[in-house]
Amino acid sequence: MRDMVNKEVEKMKENFKDILVASFYKETQVNRSIHSSIRDGKIIDVNKYKNFLLNSIRRLRKLVDDFSIKNSDIRREIKELAEKTGVSIGQSQKVINVYLKVYCLLKDSSLEIIKELDCPLDSTTMEKKQKMKNVLTMEDYINWQNKFERDFGIRLLRDNEYDSNRMDISFKNR
Repeated sequence: MRDMVNKEVEKMKENFKDILVASFYKETQVNRSIHSSIRDGKIIDVNKYKNFLLNSIRRLRKLVDDFSIKNSDIRREIKELAEKTGVSIGQSQKVINVYLKVYCLLKDSSLEIIKELDCPLDSTTMEKKQKMKNVLTMEDYINWQNKFERDFGIRLLRDNEYDSNRMDISFKNR
């Protein structure tokens, strides 16, 4: 009986990690951005994108759990997701980077792991200069990440402004 309960709890844990992907997909409004691209004439199979996204995050999550994730792994998954599904690099990176940020922070990952992460690109981090769907090349994406690293030392720290704004909006009386 105890083994069965342990297996069920482990299954719940894995399912929860995957459910976060769905939650971040909705929360980051990537779906809205993708549908805007479809209206602009791009052919994107949203279900294919979501399945590839989930598999990309599962591979990256395993690397985090094995303490072996490298920035090149993240960027490779972002590039492949965009190439295989027709979404832009900006759309491809958003859920991956948000998920890894939350997952690694909740896991209390080491600074070495945190340094490997990229900052999610959005209107806040990009200073309202561009929309994520318009980040079309890895070169554009890397240029933003290099700017964040120059300005903040660790790319992910650029997202503090977004987090602070979110806290202010969500908990006005804190």
